[in-house]
Amino acid sequence: MKRSLNKFYSLALLTSIGAASTSSFAQTYVAESTTANGMGLDLVLPVNSPSTDAGNYWTGMLNITPSQTQGGAGSTFAAFCIDPSQYSNAGVANYSVSSGLGALGSPNAAWVSNLYSQNYASSVGSATGSAAFQLALWDLAKDDGNLTTGSVKATASTNSTVLNLANSMISGAKSGPGSSPYSYTVYASPTAQDYVVASVTPVPEPETYAMLLAGLGLIGGIARRRKSTPD
Repeated sequence: MKRSLNKFYSLALLTSIGAASTSSFAQTYVAESTTANGMGLDLVLPVNSPSTDAGNYWTGMLNITPSQTQGGAGSTFAAFCIDPSQYSNAGVANYSVSSGLGALGSPNAAWVSNLYSQNYASSVGSATGSAAFQLALWDLAKDDGNLTTGSVKATASTNSTVLNLANSMISGAKSGPGSSPYSYTVYASPTAQDYVVASVTPVPEPETYAMLLAGLGLIGGIARRRKSTPD
């Protein structure tokens, strides 16, 4: 998520990753409630006007709260922003909720998925890690995967520790997937920045695999029996 410290606007970025299609399944009203972890960074982002100007933005994880009075349900959740081209709505905005990262296109969807599987769990607990993760996420989701070119860029004043960590995350995400699987929910709005929420993908228990193999064996046996039955 980013918040312009110069103009006192907020910009949050959430991402859902995965090469699956993004099918909308719900509408809800949500709003930023509080920031979680992150810091202010000097950056060039497409939300700037003009787009080549640098700004100082709060970058990191934030908390989102559904509006109970406008049809929202559930408790506050943590998210990152995937939309560096819009500021967040100052109040409650209408969002479509979907699963999958297909809307990001290729190769960005795969990069984002790799970023989460490699770095999400280890980044959310610190300001530096969350800021680096958000910076890498913006660039991998909506730009060219390079913080020196494109529309998402670092400046000479960008915190060097965060920048070095973000560059390392980007390099790793472009090289391949990590070991932690996640599923993603994307909150998209035409008037405010979009968010992504990651949740751990359950790993089947050994008993589940055993049942699956037994089922496949049974199906194979039935197929062979039918094949060998005389007409």
